[in-house]
Amino acid sequence: MAFVLTPEYILHFLNEAAAGDPGPFAEALDPEVRWRIGSEVQDDIAKTGMFNRQGWMEQVYGPLQSKLKDGKLNLIPLEVEVVQNKAYVEFKGEGTQNNGRPYNNQYLWVMIFDDNGKATEIREYLDTGLVREVFSNN
Repeated sequence: MAFVLTPEYILHFLNEAAAGDPGPFAEALDPEVRWRIGSEVQDDIAKTGMFNRQGWMEQVYGPLQSKLKDGKLNLIPLEVEVVQNKAYVEFKGEGTQNNGRPYNNQYLWVMIFDDNGKATEIREYLDTGLVREVFSNN
């Protein structure tokens, strides 16, 4: 049976990641996913640029966790819309920076999936100024 993208599929891996298990999320990503954060311009502080799965884990996810108390970012899905193999995922992330200030960001991911249920492209939009603040002040 062919893979059918559903909001429940997206919510499953987001909720697992929010509960501290990034495994289902990582499994839903093609290793060579083209993940664009903000723009294609690489910025090591704002964490913008192009990443594959490993690059995102090492250059974005891991470093962000190190700047948050207990490495925790609570992901709260707000809306998931699916059109064929494309998902529009709006969510917020809430956490506390190591310096005690809140890290509350809004995200929109446009995700393209292949016939095996793997995300092959992600276009991520977020407040990169807030990301820059986190990496500059913690």
